[in-house]
Amino acid sequence: MIVDVHTHLTPLEGWGPTFLDRVRSQPHAVGIDLDVTPERHWAAMEEVDRAIVFGINSLVLEMHTSNDSIAEYASAHSEKIIGFMSIDPHQEDAIEEIDRCVRQLGLRGIKMSPVYQHYHPCDEKAERVHRHAEKLGLPILTHAAFHSMYQTPMKWANPILYDDVAQQFPNLRIILAHIGLPWYSDAMVVARKHPNVFADVSPVFHLRWINRALDLFHEFSVIHKLLFGTDFPFTTTDQAIQNLRKAQQIGPKEARVPEEEIEALIHRDSLKLLGLD
Repeated sequence: MIVDVHTHLTPLEGWGPTFLDRVRSQPHAVGIDLDVTPERHWAAMEEVDRAIVFGINSLVLEMHTSNDSIAEYASAHSEKIIGFMSIDPHQEDAIEEIDRCVRQLGLRGIKMSPVYQHYHPCDEKAERVHRHAEKLGLPILTHAAFHSMYQTPMKWANPILYDDVAQQFPNLRIILAHIGLPWYSDAMVVARKHPNVFADVSPVFHLRWINRALDLFHEFSVIHKLLFGTDFPFTTTDQAIQNLRKAQQIGPKEARVPEEEIEALIHRDSLKLLGLD
């Protein structure tokens, strides 16, 4: 089984002008098509057994993908696709929108981002979302890694901030996106400390960082807390798998993660760990 816990279904205009301008200026993003239609997403998921899909909504960065469109797509492919809503803690109807997305749309988790949405993970607005998610049994997937947009508050990107969140909400399942890069050691200690905290490995194109992060998670016996994710459209399933395998060949032999652990990561039943099976 292959479960991709991190994929986007966002039309070009949904990313917002700030994000689009910055991403297009990055060398690693050359050639990436950000116009993700339902048809294109479905074709890209051919190699996986299940996939979590979402958009990103941010008032401050003018990013918007309707939760209804995610739900419509997930419902049309319910045998494979699991839809997450995107909630901006600053939206006045955040709690009402969570309830609507669960009861009317059948969405099963929440995509959040302190970086894109400009909030501290422990502030009052975020707390009410985390509290409601825990109450309803909804996992959250949060951007907990760097970004290059100069408008974004980098101080709220570090995954160590989720130590406090996990202490306050011990039954809330949390996925720290992008393995906390470049703060992968902080992502590791938070995942190691809290039973319900995990990290995904997307987008797997910074091979040296991924090599070091995998080695660290392996050294501290928490590589089982890593979940496979592509961050599609930024990488594909095949690219992510090949890069995970390749990353272990670039460091010293004594720092290489055993091949069987890499394969276990690729084929992990993440949905069971997240209560989504």
